Amino acid sequence: MSKPAPKGAGQKNLFSFFSKKSKEAPATRRNIKNDPIERDASKVTPNTRLAIYWPADKEFYPCVVKERLSDGRLSLLYDDGEKEVVDLDDEVWKRIDGQKDRGGSGDDDDDDTGSDADEEHQSKRRRVILESDESFAMDDDADDDDDDSFKIDNVEDDDDDAPPPPRPKPVAKPTVTVISSNKRLVTPTPHKPSRPSPPKPIPFAGACRTPPTTPTSPDTPIPNEVNPSGTHLHNHLKFFTTHRVDAQNRPSTHPSYSPLTLSVDNAELESRCRQFGNNLTPAQKQWWEIKASYADCVLLFKTGKFYEMFHDDADVAAKELGMVYMKGVVAHAGFPEAAYDKFLGMLVDRGYRVARVEQTESPEGLRERKKETKGKKPQVVAREVCGVISTGTRTYCYLEDASCLENDNKKTTGPLVVIKEILLQGKDSKMMDVDDEDSGTHAVCEYGVTIVDALFAHVTLGQFADDVLRSRMQTLLASFSPLEVILEGGENGASNTLHALIKSACPTALIGQINSEESFPQSTAIDPEVRKILNRTSQNVQPWNPDEAIQELHRRGYYPRSSRKNESINGDEIARWPGVLRACIEGGANLALSSLGAALFSLQRNLIDADIMSMGIVKGKSYIPPSSGCFASARTINHTNAEVGKASDQLQEIYNREVGKDGGVDLMDTDDSSSIAEEASIDCMILDGTTLNNLEILHNMSSGSHQGSLLSKIDFTQSPHGCRLLRAWLLRPLFRKAEIDRRADAVAELSTGSLAVAMCDARSLLKKTGDIERLLSRVHSMGGVGRGKGSAHHPDERAIYYDNEKHNKRKVGDFSKLLHGLKAAAGIPELFENISIQSPLLMKIVRTTDEGGCFPPDLNEKLDWFFENFDLKRAAKGEFEPAPGMSEDYDNACETIENIKRELEEVKHEMCKYIGKCALSSWKYINTKEDAKEKYLIELPSSVPVPNEFEVKGKRGKGQNQVNKYRSPVVERLVEELERAIDIKNEGKAMGMKLVFAKFDSLRDVWMAANHATAMLGKNYLLHLSVLCSKANNSISITSSDALGSFAELAAQPGYCRPRIVECPSNSTPGIKIIKGRHPCVDVTHSGGTFIPNDLILGGMTSSLEDEEGSEANNEASVLLLSGPNMGGKSTLLRQTCLITILAQIGSFVPAEECTLTPIDRIFTRLGASDRILCGQSTFFVELAETAAAVRGATRRSLVIMDELGRGTSTFDGTAIASATVKHLVMRNKCLTLFATHYHSLLEDWKNDQSVRLGHMECIVEEDSSDDAKEKSNITFLYTLGDGPCPKSFGVNVARLACLPEDVIRRAKNVSAEFEAEMKGESNHLKKIIPFTAKSTITDIINSFSGDCISSLDQFKDLWSSLQ
Repeated sequence: MSKPAPKGAGQKNLFSFFSKKSKEAPATRRNIKNDPIERDASKVTPNTRLAIYWPADKEFYPCVVKERLSDGRLSLLYDDGEKEVVDLDDEVWKRIDGQKDRGGSGDDDDDDTGSDADEEHQSKRRRVILESDESFAMDDDADDDDDDSFKIDNVEDDDDDAPPPPRPKPVAKPTVTVISSNKRLVTPTPHKPSRPSPPKPIPFAGACRTPPTTPTSPDTPIPNEVNPSGTHLHNHLKFFTTHRVDAQNRPSTHPSYSPLTLSVDNAELESRCRQFGNNLTPAQKQWWEIKASYADCVLLFKTGKFYEMFHDDADVAAKELGMVYMKGVVAHAGFPEAAYDKFLGMLVDRGYRVARVEQTESPEGLRERKKETKGKKPQVVAREVCGVISTGTRTYCYLEDASCLENDNKKTTGPLVVIKEILLQGKDSKMMDVDDEDSGTHAVCEYGVTIVDALFAHVTLGQFADDVLRSRMQTLLASFSPLEVILEGGENGASNTLHALIKSACPTALIGQINSEESFPQSTAIDPEVRKILNRTSQNVQPWNPDEAIQELHRRGYYPRSSRKNESINGDEIARWPGVLRACIEGGANLALSSLGAALFSLQRNLIDADIMSMGIVKGKSYIPPSSGCFASARTINHTNAEVGKASDQLQEIYNREVGKDGGVDLMDTDDSSSIAEEASIDCMILDGTTLNNLEILHNMSSGSHQGSLLSKIDFTQSPHGCRLLRAWLLRPLFRKAEIDRRADAVAELSTGSLAVAMCDARSLLKKTGDIERLLSRVHSMGGVGRGKGSAHHPDERAIYYDNEKHNKRKVGDFSKLLHGLKAAAGIPELFENISIQSPLLMKIVRTTDEGGCFPPDLNEKLDWFFENFDLKRAAKGEFEPAPGMSEDYDNACETIENIKRELEEVKHEMCKYIGKCALSSWKYINTKEDAKEKYLIELPSSVPVPNEFEVKGKRGKGQNQVNKYRSPVVERLVEELERAIDIKNEGKAMGMKLVFAKFDSLRDVWMAANHATAMLGKNYLLHLSVLCSKANNSISITSSDALGSFAELAAQPGYCRPRIVECPSNSTPGIKIIKGRHPCVDVTHSGGTFIPNDLILGGMTSSLEDEEGSEANNEASVLLLSGPNMGGKSTLLRQTCLITILAQIGSFVPAEECTLTPIDRIFTRLGASDRILCGQSTFFVELAETAAAVRGATRRSLVIMDELGRGTSTFDGTAIASATVKHLVMRNKCLTLFATHYHSLLEDWKNDQSVRLGHMECIVEEDSSDDAKEKSNITFLYTLGDGPCPKSFGVNVARLACLPEDVIRRAKNVSAEFEAEMKGESNHLKKIIPFTAKSTITDIINSFSGDCISSLDQFKDLWSSLQ
């Protein structure tokens, strides 16, 4: 029986404490002084109080006997909660609490020993580390000495007899003090030394932080001791635990309760503080005031140089950050400012929202404010919330280390998605009318969506209707992969279906709720004008109200005004706002504006609204995800709310004009002319969420990671923005032949000849560019340009930091990376300068605007100005000074300082003439540095006579060597002017970098023109990119060159060819022809062999389609019914066909010897088997839902793949559903289809149909030569596509490969043979009417009833038996 060594003993944590030490072998009497009398352990009963001796501690620890085990050992529970099983015969122990040993002697010695044991009961003492003065004492430089000490408890012992030892340094061995033994004995629970806590998994992020849960009667905390979790002051506050109420006085049980706010009961708070001997200080009151507005956040409360965490936030620090509590009744932990980015990252990654509270006033400022304040004086320095950070709103400002983003180009913070939902006529997934034949075609809800990418300051708006399966919402979630989602809370909030969908599609996303009415946090700034700007017009706001959102956009002035007058001109006050925002306002897209209002509320609460909104990148066209094909277009939906329907229609029309229609037509409209007409408006291939997941476009299905996906296999980009563009291309492949060929032409040129060499050099430059998009957003924020009216009013502008050197290095580091990145990008045109280029697209990418390209011709010239006027090394040290002409105020201040210094020298010479020439050699100005106090005092020997107006300020030396320090009125006046000028200079110096950043940001269009691909690429490229990436409308450059360079790298690999894209006239059949095609993500098979390629020809003969546009439509099969053995490669063939098609339509080369196809407008997939438990959808339901999307939405230009449809139900139902689906696809959709099945009767039904081709994955079956050959057979998969059906599925052979028991396999094979014989009518059982015997049975019935009637019972019985 032993205890492991205490964890705290080896820790270097600033906050540590010791617990019980390791228990050694039982000690003998001679090892222990005053050894207790040993007793008969057999008479110890449950509930007996004992004291067990721990030799390593040389102490007895009290416990209670819980039970006696069957082997005679006792289960003990120590008073600190620790459990142990011991054999008392091996221990030194005694009874306590006055209990006598019934088996021992009853003399006085025993009684005395028992009394000693009672005293020993109190001797299990806690050992604590006393906090270091260097670490967490309140910083005198930061707080007011008299008033601003955040007095939680005295951290030293108050025991006069045992003064505390000196506080240890963090890295030294901690000093231990023993608390007096008359205190209650407990051991802190967050870190038990005997069981190190495993790494904490990232919890599922709920709507907010869970309110603290407290036992009914928590233990009373002990002052001046380290109290365990669950016993601190906040655990005793009812308003904070069991009786929690929000700012609107709604209890936590109320449907509209808001977890964002808290109503603080000051009376209870003060009462509890007095009860536990703790005074409620002004700083504590300040903490509670801030907590009331940010109840869902962990507060990092700045005191001096440290971020302190109190109450429930300290519980989080103990649980998530590995910290321990400080002494006192208030839970308290913390860390220095230098460790902010480390601990912030840990909290955010674990799903917490973190509010950073900074000091915005110095102690000197507080003293001045006290002097100026009439009436009640302020008692604490001002503090303000300077930012709220969460997974979806993390911007990686200069306070945070962004190296993780730079080291991993694929890493992203993920966007924040805000969703407004309304149900149409109260419909939901379980309320659909199953009797309505077309119920699946009706919209059941509408969504307004705002997508905020805080890292790049992009905002995307959208509004759309959705079907019962939420297909469009699934596509949106799959495309953007949000890390944070905000829904409407309250009684009329988001439906349970939407909640379940988000939890299923984004299991790690932080899900928050904002009610229809919320309380907006009030600024704690000192200046009332600042508070007016930062606060909303009313504290109670309606975040989801569109009108209120528009009013707030006007008030904060994020976007330029259309007029300098107060009144608008002709009501056109939004003329200069982003186009999509104007379209939403003018078109009445209230759902989109509603979601924008909630997003704006969240961004303002997080204090990053100006940095993001003022970038003006709301230029991504109104985002509308592709429909599943399961419901009609927005124009045909019967909306309950006519205004909502009209707005959705208008937004749909905006989207269709700019991006192209979703693709697909209403299933009920079978007019081919209508289908052909709609093809002209299609700009891109549609990939919905199901297809993205099934084909593993962005993530693999096994782990959800980037590895193994199609994107990972084709991504050879060198820059983060190039990778993002490549991802955007994958999400929306092109459809029009001209656009595909334009991009493919550029790829073909870049992959061969001198252009390939130049591209190789360009890729090395691209690698040096870094993440220009992100850095542009950072410089915009650091320049303060985007804060509009609040530029000088943001709390960060007043915050007091002590690690400014590190912060300056990060600011300068980001700016330096951006300058050098753009410098590298500017060198790209030179690499292609003397090379002949045929591709118009490529010419635009690599030429300057003077040569018809996109690069600004003066890019280098503009960059050189910043290199010459911004000394990066000096700026990193905080020594940067604005160059002349950069700031007029700064230049004037510098000139004034020089003039005053000259005047002071003139005063010196004038006064020396008056005093005497001997004074000239003795006159000396002291304290001449700009940061000195008592500047320009005059030093003269005491023997030198001075005018009466000279005032003595000090002396040094004695006797004849005495020197006096004087101040004259003239010098005093000049020094006052000098002080003012120095203050202006210092302000200008502090603003120097901001001025440079602002100037740089003013040229953002130039930098963006060298980074983004947009308008000059042509309509499709522009629209495709703008929808998903929300880029600025400028020119084309390194982003597209990087993505095209990645395609060129792929094209240079062996086995890749350029696909041939052919038009598909209305009188022709779409088709695909692939020769020796391979799966782009599978280089080798699972067994390590080379991948076996396959040929596939489906639909019209593509070679004849381009011979003569008006040729007659051929009769080639458009549907492939694919059979074959399990594991034979059917699913791989289906997937690789889709992936090759996608690669071909994004302009890439494909893994095949030859590829020809007509453009596909949409891919539908029905693959795999999985349920959606959170959405209440079974595996078979999901299977049929995916099928429904295909049969309702596919057009003749679509590609449909279905794998083993119908396997989730009975054989008969599955066969029926599969057969009906194939018929629908052949007869009505007329699309290209690959249909894998094991239903051989289905193959029989379609074997003679010219529109259907039968194929199978080939294999070789070898019967064993042994006597039990019927029992065993070996199968070899060839993985090649052959013609005709496969006779069997060979499932039993796969069972053998899976190592099922041999008796199971043998029995399965026998049963399979019996079923097969029965289906063929060859069984010994009673015959059944089946397709194979139906014809002969009908003949027998006709013959039996022809001629003479059945005259006898025997004849009737014979007929009846034959029918069975």
